[in-house]
Amino acid sequence: MGKVLLCCSGSGGTGKTTFAVNISVAAAGQGLNVLLLDLNMGRRNADIYLGMEDRILFDLGDVVSGLCRLDKAIIKHDLCSGLSLLSCPQYREIEGMTAGHVSALYNTLRDRFDLVVVDCPVSVTGVLRVFASGADAALMLTVPDFSSVRNTEALCEKLEEIGVAERYYAINRIDRQYSDSDNVPGINFITRSINAPLVGMVTEDPAIHICNNSGIPAAFAEGSDTARRFADIAARITA
Repeated sequence: MGKVLLCCSGSGGTGKTTFAVNISVAAAGQGLNVLLLDLNMGRRNADIYLGMEDRILFDLGDVVSGLCRLDKAIIKHDLCSGLSLLSCPQYREIEGMTAGHVSALYNTLRDRFDLVVVDCPVSVTGVLRVFASGADAALMLTVPDFSSVRNTEALCEKLEEIGVAERYYAINRIDRQYSDSDNVPGINFITRSINAPLVGMVTEDPAIHICNNSGIPAAFAEGSDTARRFADIAARITA
């Protein structure tokens, strides 16, 4: 039985999709059979970051509408053995999806994959409840910004209320130039604020942006500091 992991954020700009993609690549590289489920309906980007945008013929919306079977919408990655992608619609939302529908989808995917990484829409309200219901764990993303930390606190409380007991967080986009400044929240402040274990930190790196646009995730760069950080985080949340 596999594990469903939400990759989520209480605010935009945290690099949530980048994290979801790279954690998926790293976990697949560690021998797991991984599915990345993009639930950013109407705003999907995971296919671009994986270099798979030209291969998406069917998506989750087509499955829900009965246009195709689930197998047709799940696409295997050419370069990363063990990694598959299930996209959501690019320009529309899937109407009428309930927490029950999503929980049933997770159960089906658990039977087929060791790890399902869900790129969850940014939310701390009703949308989160729909997509978090039935999930096993959540990886929350924050950045060294006071408003982002506050939103992550709220996200953590909401996930606990929904019933996601296994919660972690990671700090992304750490700028070493300002990390010791009183103008940004430090590690001690962040760890005191968020009621969940810290599983890793990733520094700001222009190469990540280049990797996203080239469709070759940073986690592919074996030996790089960024790839090592993603690999360490993936190992911790799947242990």
